[in-house]
Amino acid sequence: MSGVPQGDARDDHPPGSGPVEGGAPTPAGQRYAGDRAVEDAALGVDATRQARGPALQWPLTVVLAGLVLSLAVVASDHFRRGSVLLSGFVVLAFLLRLVLSERQAGWLAVRSRPIDLACLGLLGVGVTLFSLIVPPPS
Repeated sequence: MSGVPQGDARDDHPPGSGPVEGGAPTPAGQRYAGDRAVEDAALGVDATRQARGPALQWPLTVVLAGLVLSLAVVASDHFRRGSVLLSGFVVLAFLLRLVLSERQAGWLAVRSRPIDLACLGLLGVGVTLFSLIVPPPS
């Protein structure tokens, strides 16, 4: 025999706690790993249910599709039109984040509402001013 007890003592204590000095096992009855595994699984299921946003994440899909469209317009040698379109979709993202709840906004909600609104608002105003300042092609 290898000298290892049949009941593996690694499951009886939290990770990193190990046996007490002198090789004595941790107090009986903790059964840390087994209890925590069941509890963690239940918490994971609850978190997954609560984290679900709208079907197909339509707010983010609409904004990203608009950004791709505006970049395609820029790539087709219409910089000013594309940048105005880009700023319009950033402002749309701002409005969607303002109106929709956390759950309805889905992945459009990145941080807290005030932080998201500040970032999207500053970006929307900045890109709008930039797109209007750019002189038309000659």
